[in-house]
Amino acid sequence: MDKRKFIKLSEIDLKIMKNIIGAFFAKGASLLVNFLLLPLYINFFHNKTVLGVWYTMLSVLNWVNLFDLGLGHGLRNKLPIAIEKQDKKYMTDLISTTYGLMILISGFILIVGEIGISKLNWNRIFNVDASIISNILLIDCVQIVFLGVVINIILKIVTSILYAMQYSAIVSFLTLIPNIIITVCLNIMPSGDLEMNLKMMSIINICAINIPYIICTFIVFKYLLKGSYFSLKNIKTDCVKDIFSIGISLLWLQLVFMVISSTNEIVISKLTSMNYVIEYQVYYRIFSTVGMAVALLLAPIWSAVTKAQVQKNFNWIKKIYKIFLLTVFVCILLELCIIPLLPWIVRIWLGESVINVNQKYALAFICSSAIFVLHNVNTSIGNGLSYFKVQMIWMTFAALVFIPLSYILVQVTGSWIGVVVANTIALVPYEFIAPIFTFRMLNEKLNNKIE
Repeated sequence: MDKRKFIKLSEIDLKIMKNIIGAFFAKGASLLVNFLLLPLYINFFHNKTVLGVWYTMLSVLNWVNLFDLGLGHGLRNKLPIAIEKQDKKYMTDLISTTYGLMILISGFILIVGEIGISKLNWNRIFNVDASIISNILLIDCVQIVFLGVVINIILKIVTSILYAMQYSAIVSFLTLIPNIIITVCLNIMPSGDLEMNLKMMSIINICAINIPYIICTFIVFKYLLKGSYFSLKNIKTDCVKDIFSIGISLLWLQLVFMVISSTNEIVISKLTSMNYVIEYQVYYRIFSTVGMAVALLLAPIWSAVTKAQVQKNFNWIKKIYKIFLLTVFVCILLELCIIPLLPWIVRIWLGESVINVNQKYALAFICSSAIFVLHNVNTSIGNGLSYFKVQMIWMTFAALVFIPLSYILVQVTGSWIGVVVANTIALVPYEFIAPIFTFRMLNEKLNNKIE
């Protein structure tokens, strides 16, 4: 019995290591491409305000991903169970139901969204003067990018399948390829006037984020999911309940986390100026690098924890949780080493005149990065266990206090950095409470197993 458990543990660890190695290769390339993108964008748009609008547009439209109603996450939690039991019929039913519901929801969102976009004043939303960018141009660009995001909601279901099958490294490559496509286009495409540049980037964006997922979906269903496929006759009401039971909880958590993580650009532009969005992006891209590396390590953990729970391998879950909690301190140390090099990094990367480096801002980003790393650790374990109670309470609290706290801290500091500090403070309660309750729950499961 003990030998069998040891073999299973080794299989889990081996699969995770393979995914981590592949993900590090992909993410290393992705980080390099991301660093190249910012100066390319600056040279292409020739205007910080316009570039700030572009980043803010992408940030705002990322909220459309919430309308998947947690279906992808629900599939990610249920599919490993079907795979572990080798139940191909249930796998097909789960996949078909998820795709069917997502297509229906996306069609509705697309119709309502395209009509609604044309009715809004996007100059007011982005806090940019109409003399710089007209509302008509903004409507055209938002509608194009919105179309791409809605299509991507359907296509990204394949990532939930890949996570469930423990192919998380492939997901990392899927996030790399769109940025490579955009980088190539920015290098070969001549910069024109403002209207042409924004429209061209909108069109390139819709192609770049979707073409890799179309190809990947074909490969997954052709070669990895033999015998499991999308079929209308396999859409089952029982599967709707199974997916939504997990998906709705994860949808709410996704919503409140996006308030914290995906509104910084719009909050900064509203409370200060659109120009500061670029300054925020510079610090964020530098100090999020270490956190992204930890996120790569965590990518296969969610589904691995779900699988370990099915096997009642709670000791392994406790072990892996403790290991990743220690990575937070490693991240802080590594990012502190960046501070003395920061002026040199920015000067080599972007030139002399883009921003003036502020070490206090750098320290604020280190604290923010450490908290977000801790958040990734806590949620990877909690979501894999389908343990949401503590997260639901305290992440809702964080979302409620973030924006008013941002306003207060921007007034107190006189700077956009108040938004980053508000991020950190809002998340602190959950990040320190979560390990206490999660370990308590794991110990209870171990005691029940022994009895």
